[in-house]
Amino acid sequence: MSTLGSFLTNLQESVSAVAQSLSGRPTSFASIPRDIREATALSAAAVFPSSFGVAMYGPADEAEDGLFPEYAGERRTVLDDAVDTVLDVVDLSEAAGQSDELLAERLVPLGQRAMKHVGALTAGLTEAQVGLRVAWHAQGGQVRRSEWSLSGVQRVKYLCEHSDFSEAETMTLTGWLGAASAFRGNVEIRTESGELIKASTDENLTPHLDRYFNKRVEADIEVIRVQAAAGRERKIYTVLGLRNIEQDGTN
Repeated sequence: MSTLGSFLTNLQESVSAVAQSLSGRPTSFASIPRDIREATALSAAAVFPSSFGVAMYGPADEAEDGLFPEYAGERRTVLDDAVDTVLDVVDLSEAAGQSDELLAERLVPLGQRAMKHVGALTAGLTEAQVGLRVAWHAQGGQVRRSEWSLSGVQRVKYLCEHSDFSEAETMTLTGWLGAASAFRGNVEIRTESGELIKASTDENLTPHLDRYFNKRVEADIEVIRVQAAAGRERKIYTVLGLRNIEQDGTN
């Protein structure tokens, strides 16, 4: 029972941290917003015999309708997306014969805090020497099934524990802001050199993204470099500020 209790705590923290990352700016230390906590709260409804399984539920539909209308309109919730992301990590870790590059591509953009909690989840499972079989029933009726072997758990644990995050740096660049989502808090900026940057947005900026869509902008961007155990360096981008630039080059 102690193993199950620790697992449930680590699972809740992992799901909430992943949801916060998917819904806005990945962070290392700041508290997870209350609305994210409430929208991703998991409740244990029943424990299977011998404490080797548990049935869990998310919050009622109405708890999210006013917070994440895009998700509610699709009959999906931020909790569904967070659990899907965790299960993506599970499935990638089970892919035989693949390097850890794809696994790192899914994990690293979630940020340092999410990786810390996923690492704690895998550490607990490794200590208990157990794997998982999961079925998640989303509100739209879809069912996601995944199975996590002990070797897959250990693969994720190693990547989480051996990825180094740099201190944040800031830079300013100009380019064109293409795709943008005020619900998911992310944008794509094509720089004048042709590089495509995918970034999350600071929570103070996110509600105002429509002002900059499909326009030439000057962007203040925070960059965190991550040297993952899988190999190559990756960068996490967060847009801190945007300013429209007229086509003739004047503000």
